[in-house]
Formats: sequence, C-alpha cells, structure tokens
Amino acid sequence: MKNWSGDTSSPLVSILCITYNHAGFISRAIESFLMQEVDFPYEIVIHDDASIDGTTEIIRQYQAMYPHIIKPIIQVENQYSKGNDIFDIIKRKAIGKYLALCEGDDYWTDPHKLKIQCSYLDHHPEIVVTGHNACSLDSGGNIVVASRLPKKHQRDYKGEELSAGQAWMLNLTLVCRNVDFGYVPEKAKLVNHDKFLVSLLGSYGGSHYHPEISPACHIKHAEGAWTGIDTAARNEAQINSWFWIYKYYSRLGMHEYADTYWSMYLRKVFAHSSRKVLLREFLIKMLFAREIHALIKKLK
Repeated sequence: MKNWSGDTSSPLVSILCITYNHAGFISRAIESFLMQEVDFPYEIVIHDDASIDGTTEIIRQYQAMYPHIIKPIIQVENQYSKGNDIFDIIKRKAIGKYLALCEGDDYWTDPHKLKIQCSYLDHHPEIVVTGHNACSLDSGGNIVVASRLPKKHQRDYKGEELSAGQAWMLNLTLVCRNVDFGYVPEKAKLVNHDKFLVSLLGSYGGSHYHPEISPACHIKHAEGAWTGIDTAARNEAQINSWFWIYKYYSRLGMHEYADTYWSMYLRKVFAHSSRKVLLREFLIKMLFAREIHALIKKLK
C-alpha cells in the first residue's frame, strides 16, 4: 500500500473471488492477489458461500491482517443451493472501475498482471475486457495442461465476436470494466455464467489478449465446481448456457445473435442425444403435425 497513489478508499480495481470449501487453496489465491505490484489502490472482495471446511476462518485471518484491502462476504446459508446468482451478489459489493476475476481454487503467477491489464484498459477505451493464458495443475501441483487456451483463441476480438460467442476467454484471467448490465432475468437460469458474461461485455467493446502475462493456474480437484462434475453434467451446463443466452437475445429482438446461439444449442443437443431419442422425438413431431393438418382440414 505504500506505493499506492490517490484515494485509497476508491480502488481502481475490485478483485472478485468466489469460494466454497477451498480451505486447501484459498490462501494461495489470496497471496497471489496481495503480491500484485501496482501504484493504484485495489480491493479484494471474497464471497464465501457458507463453507464448512475452514475456508471462512482462513479468510477472516487475512482480513484481520489487511482490513483495508480484504472485504469478505461471509454467508451463513449457501446461496448457490438457493438458486441465487453469486456473481451478482459479489459484483454489487465491488466499487472499482475495473473487475478482476479469480475463484478460490485458482491463482495468479504474474505480480504485474493487474498493472498491465488495467493500464491497457486505461489507454484503450474501445476495449471492455482483457485476458491471458492459464495452465491446469493437479492437486499435487503438477502441470496437466500447459495451455488452457487454444492457440487460435490467443488473440483480440471485436465486440460483435464477443456477443456472438466466438471468443474463448478464461475466467480466472479476465479484467473488465465494471459495467452495469441492468436486470437480466435469463442470468438466474444459468448453471455456468462465464460465456454469458463475455457475451454481455461484447455490447460495450472488444477484447485484448496479453501474451506477455505469465499464465494463471487452475487446480483440478474432485471438489471443483467445474472439474468435479462428470462429462454429462458439463454438456448439460453448456446446453443450458446456449439456450438462455438465445432467450436473452431473442427477448431483446437481436435476432442475428439469437439465431447464432439457437444453432449452437441445437448442435450441442444433437451431438449428445442418442439416435433412438432423436428418432422418437422426430416421430412424435411428425404425428403431431399430421394431427394438426387433419384438424385444419375438418375445420375447412
């Protein structure tokens, strides 16, 4: 904090950290936030969703050491199980001009990350979000995936590409402008919000990829919100995302984007449905169409 300039009560960036039962990981995440070498104030907003493994106590210890930086939201009841949007809860607490995202079982490795990304956003008003690469580690700290971001997605995107779901950006690397999206009812229906967030940001500008920032680290473990679920559940979450993003753009009358997400939804459904199921559904639709046709002829 001795290198910070300006009003320390008005952070330039809010680091948003969502955590639940991450006792074995949360310290490393917080340390990676605290090691950032910047000349501007920042805050760390941590949402603990009623953890029962000691995560809450660890957060309290850090809060006691850094009371002006760490601002926890400690829930006594699990909000995710009640269907509440955790990202909206934590975002409402953030007062920074920019938001940096990282969950409690991920961490950053580059001490200059925030300075690089915030500086870029400062000097490029046409850009709404920036990101970089990340790797995946097993619970023992061994690299299992050196690059989580495919080479073809290590690039900048136009806002239209972000909105249309053409971008692949890693949530734990993002720094974006603190945009007020207003009330978006479709968000409450989503299982995974990452794709929707990037799509919503596309209405406010493009993105930039930072190859110069060291990769962040995602830890794969059995209790992980994403890595801890099986392939079928992941596919269902993806299908859920495409459907509700389609509903959002359809409600707004933005039919080009709506059609794009509807096509993505259908492709995902067909790809993970058996031929037997698809044939059954086709026959049901055909029989229904014949009944409607017969009814119309009678009415004539």
